[in-house]
Amino acid sequence: MESEAFYYGLICGIKLYQKKIIKAHERGEGILIEDILYYLQDGRERLEEMLSRICE
Repeated sequence: MESEAFYYGLICGIKLYQKKIIKAHERGEGILIEDILYYLQDGRERLEEMLSRICE
């Protein structure tokens, strides 16, 4: 029973964090993890960044 409660708590926590990450990405904000700021990119954004670096 304890294991099952832990499992559901873990799933709930992961889903909440996923929602936080998705909302930050939609707003163009970064995510701070252990004093390091991360930004999420979709495939198109990443491709544009790579092409701009190549064309410089």
